[in-house]
Amino acid sequence: DNSDNTQTATQIITVEDNQKPTITAPGAVTVSTDANSCSATGVSLGNPTTSDNCGVKKVENDAPLSFPLGTTTVTWTVTDNSDNTQTATQIVTVNDTQDPSITAPGAVTVSTDANSCSASGVSLGNPTTSDNCGVKKVENDAPLSFPLGTTTVTWTVTDNSDNTQTATQIVTVNDTQDPSITAPGAVTVSTDANSCSASGVSLGNPTTSDNCGVKKVENDAPLSFPLGTTTVTWT
Repeated sequence: DNSDNTQTATQIITVEDNQKPTITAPGAVTVSTDANSCSATGVSLGNPTTSDNCGVKKVENDAPLSFPLGTTTVTWTVTDNSDNTQTATQIVTVNDTQDPSITAPGAVTVSTDANSCSASGVSLGNPTTSDNCGVKKVENDAPLSFPLGTTTVTWTVTDNSDNTQTATQIVTVNDTQDPSITAPGAVTVSTDANSCSASGVSLGNPTTSDNCGVKKVENDAPLSFPLGTTTVTWT
């Protein structure tokens, strides 16, 4: 006062930090599934960039231990020393790049259909398939009718991520049907002049057919037929 007497009183000034920290999440990450698995573990996410006017207390994220196939959004959260928070997101994509597996059915051997040179309705059996993320479809290029001989059938398995794998199966078609033959009619001739046998006998031609074609026709006729009856066998 005017006589220099004094007295004091106190006032509290509180400074609060209401400014949120900043955070920039790491860039997007793309990885493949683990071997024989439909998820990815041990994914390296990188580190976010953070800052705060009064200092960062902690940085956390909600990343799972194992990322499933497809896209996962990871949320990063930064907390400053005044417990203000800010978030940023990061995309993690897991692709299935593992081919499925396939084992074709065993080789098949069949006979041609009756009076045909091919085989239809052939039972191929079923392949054995597997995949880390599931099989979408199994197909083959088998014809409706298998020709005589050997045909290679290619089996293709496609998984749910459109990865493919192939395996082959051998189908053998054998012709086990005998050809048919009708011999010419009976022939009666006279002995050659001044001879007891007949030569140059015209036997005629047999009628033949086969489901896969005739290779040759033969007979065991002698050059000269003796007196009497001779049986000629046509093959």
